Amino acid sequence: MSGGRSLPHVIPDRFMTLDKTLSLVAAATLALTLCVGGWVLQLDTRALLTQAEEQEIDATSLVLSTAMDQAATLSATHAEGLARDPAIIMRLKAGDRAGLQAYAKPVFERLRELGGVDVLHFHSADMHSFLRVWEPENFGQDLSRFRPMIVAANHDRRVRKGLELGVRGLSLRAVSAVVDEENLIGTIEVGVDLKSLTELSKAATGADYAFFLDAAAGITDKGEPSPETGLKIEAATDAGLFQALQQTGSIRLSRAAYLDKVRVDGRTLGIMGRPLLDFSGRIIGTIVVTRDFTGLEGHLSRSLVTIAAVVIVGFLITFSLIMVTLRSLVLRPLETLTEQVKANTADETETLSSLPEFLALQKAVVAQKNLEQPS
Repeated sequence: MSGGRSLPHVIPDRFMTLDKTLSLVAAATLALTLCVGGWVLQLDTRALLTQAEEQEIDATSLVLSTAMDQAATLSATHAEGLARDPAIIMRLKAGDRAGLQAYAKPVFERLRELGGVDVLHFHSADMHSFLRVWEPENFGQDLSRFRPMIVAANHDRRVRKGLELGVRGLSLRAVSAVVDEENLIGTIEVGVDLKSLTELSKAATGADYAFFLDAAAGITDKGEPSPETGLKIEAATDAGLFQALQQTGSIRLSRAAYLDKVRVDGRTLGIMGRPLLDFSGRIIGTIVVTRDFTGLEGHLSRSLVTIAAVVIVGFLITFSLIMVTLRSLVLRPLETLTEQVKANTADETETLSSLPEFLALQKAVVAQKNLEQPS
């Protein structure tokens, strides 16, 4: 040979350089890894938020349930106390409606002011309405046709309590037998206004509550089944809000509790619906609790922005570190070695990279180059 054999040095355009190939592979791998990590993290964040919302609305619903239990117990206490009042026993036994009204009216007014009582109702032994203290002119209906609680108390003479519909509407009621010398002379009923219970619960939690009644389960003033249909608000802390929720279709009759989340007037509201059961276990409506979750949802949005920012910044930093390392340990040493081989100045004693693999490659290339040189 007249000289050293030249190595091809023109790279076809259809091939990417090692620098570009490594950059694309590193970028794709990093982006995929960080995106998957961010996606998993946001799923966990959403799951934690949903769990927090469910726990909060469960606790909110429990406040109303507790208030109802306490009100039912208090109503039963009032009913039993009045059933033992000699003045009431005497007037009910004598059928003295006017005298009983005069005696019971101040008692009813006091209970209404102090305990939210809106029903004080006396029944005869044959289960007909004897006196509605708030509406004394309305009496005589056969209550055995639509008041299971009165039938039960009349039958076994034990105090009964629970939700039940009457002419007045839905109330949390307690019925106690009025007995004179072992003889049943009638029953007495005390009912608590549900509106007062919802307001009391709202004051404790800040949430809104409503009782939706199946109109078909209602009773007319004459004690007849209501001809109406659909759900209607029986008691609510914010009637306008619950009307808006009803229009979204989120309020419905259900045999099991359900959770929902809707947007109303720019707010994110969590909704819990529970079946409203009367004394006999019949579904007569829905108890609805709603709480404003706008703040919690805003926290989620901020968390998602933070996750996205961390993913982007993490990608930029990690990609930069990887490429700087690759260029300093592999790419630049390769470029230098290539130029040295072309210029016939390659020297295995010169350290181009600290990688043992590259040093071995450099040694092999220099040795091959020396073999190709003329002797």
